[in-house]
Amino acid sequence: MSRRALWFVLLYVTLAVATGFADLRMRAHAELAVTKFIPDVVAGTEFAPGKYRVLVPFFNTYLSRFTGLTPMLVWHVTRLLWFFAAYCVMHVYLRTWFTAERALTGVALVAATLPLTFTNSWPHPDHAAELALFPLAALAIARHKDAWFAIVLPVAALNRETSVFLVLLYAVTRPLSRTHLMRTALFACEWLTVYGGLRIVRGYSSYDMWQAGRNLADLAIPLPATYDPYYRAYAYFVVALFGPMLALGLTAREPPLFVRRALLVVPAIVVVAFLLSNIIETRIFTPIYACLLPATLFALMESDHER
Repeated sequence: MSRRALWFVLLYVTLAVATGFADLRMRAHAELAVTKFIPDVVAGTEFAPGKYRVLVPFFNTYLSRFTGLTPMLVWHVTRLLWFFAAYCVMHVYLRTWFTAERALTGVALVAATLPLTFTNSWPHPDHAAELALFPLAALAIARHKDAWFAIVLPVAALNRETSVFLVLLYAVTRPLSRTHLMRTALFACEWLTVYGGLRIVRGYSSYDMWQAGRNLADLAIPLPATYDPYYRAYAYFVVALFGPMLALGLTAREPPLFVRRALLVVPAIVVVAFLLSNIIETRIFTPIYACLLPATLFALMESDHER
């Protein structure tokens, strides 16, 4: 590793520690992930859909058993490592089009705005992992590494259901052809195999998926004065988080095909989240970073690579 690359790594260590500190101190009941959620997921007693988000709970549990470290220490260390990995992956992803310095700008933008996703919940294990896995899969798509994508996709599916948007990202960012349609279908089947397999192996549990009414109610500001004023605004945090980035990204002139079409995934994420998730938990919008950030940077600065 060159000295210059080492400085970038050290800067991402700094960002990871800063994010980890904010993550730990801004959320209520930070210990619940270790004392309740992870043991319940491993035991199969957690409510759906959490019981199907198995990647981090099982990884942390086996790591603790293998190393002899306490579950709490494993949680804190791996949490920081996920954030660090996410920033490094995002850097490599943005290097597809930009210099290292400009990629750093994008990563810093992610790190600066990520606390807006630390809302209305304790730190769910899948969140930091998703921040790393989604751009890793997007990197494979952007660089036409289908074999890499075939490996990352099921890992992401073991972590969270929003990984389905990776299949959509793959589908829309390539020119239409018979080969592309066949590969898209194969990746969709791969994702469905993991999704369905988890529900067969762990047992199917239903839950109230339809959240549109609840989200409409949360958008009805002001909420009762008994609520914290920031809590009352949580439903709008996604607008503050991605609204300016999206408006700017739409002004980018002649970005590459992948960057242009990745923007098409953003409204899909927003609509599905509004219908099937609780929008005051802004973390559900984390995949938007990988879909939107390249276009935002293209609007701010020219690419350093041939389009």
